[in-house]
Amino acid sequence: MANIPVNFIASVEPASRTHIDTIAEKLREKGCSITNVLRINGLIMGCSSGTECSLEELRVTGILHIEEDREVGAL
Repeated sequence: MANIPVNFIASVEPASRTHIDTIAEKLREKGCSITNVLRINGLIMGCSSGTECSLEELRVTGILHIEEDREVGAL
């Protein structure tokens, strides 16, 4: 990734959904900009700072999966 911000989607562990705002704040502390928090679905969308080598560096307690948010184009 090296200096290229990446849009991501992080899914929160079911048991941690009540703390989703705290998890989003921890991502902000790591330099991420958070664009959306879907509390019911347990999803956090945002953009990395670009200083990470991989999105896995953003994993904090309570995150089950974190992956790049890819755009899907129509044919």
